[in-house]
Amino acid sequence: MSKSAQLSQEALATLAIEVWRLGQNLAKLPDQPNLVVLKYSAKKLRQTLEDQGCVFLDLSGKIYDAGLALEVIDIEDQDRKTQKENDQTQLFIKETIVPIILFENKLLVSGQVILTKEK
Repeated sequence: MSKSAQLSQEALATLAIEVWRLGQNLAKLPDQPNLVVLKYSAKKLRQTLEDQGCVFLDLSGKIYDAGLALEVIDIEDQDRKTQKENDQTQLFIKETIVPIILFENKLLVSGQVILTKEK
């Protein structure tokens, strides 16, 4: 039996996104005996994907760069009525909805983020 399995890029992308989301949501839950096993399983799934060449880029808290492979879902704390086109307000990534995911150093999934202006 072969030791390798083939996944379509779409299937790999879906698997990687959901493993990342699972880990993020489990990390937010308080420690309880039953959750330790789930957190460990999520960690092992992510590690397996990383061992196969997946890289997860969660840019939360970083300065936003329009050149990144990111889709902006929303810009919070920005008054669009007073915002000028040439405004140089620094934007930061407040929350990552979907991380940028690379597979074998190639873009697999473009990220999705919520931005906030500098305070």
